[in-house]
Amino acid sequence: MNTLSLPASCDRAATKALYTDICEALGPAPLAIDASAVEKIGQAMLQVLVSANRSDGGIVVTAPSQAFCEAAKLAGLDHLIASEAA
Repeated sequence: MNTLSLPASCDRAATKALYTDICEALGPAPLAIDASAVEKIGQAMLQVLVSANRSDGGIVVTAPSQAFCEAAKLAGLDHLIASEAA
């Protein structure tokens, strides 16, 4: 399983920088997204993760930080966090 780590600040610039890496890493197997370092995450990154989760293999969020969990819950995206247990 490929793993991609999110930076501490997942703002629009970070999303733009990681977008290509995320797209290239997606495939038939789930892509592991390490969210342990996330201190701040914006709507753009959440949208990219939702889109990636809808790909063939989907994503598995590992070690989500408290900030990641709070932002996902606030946006109604609890299923991204729950994917870690899948």
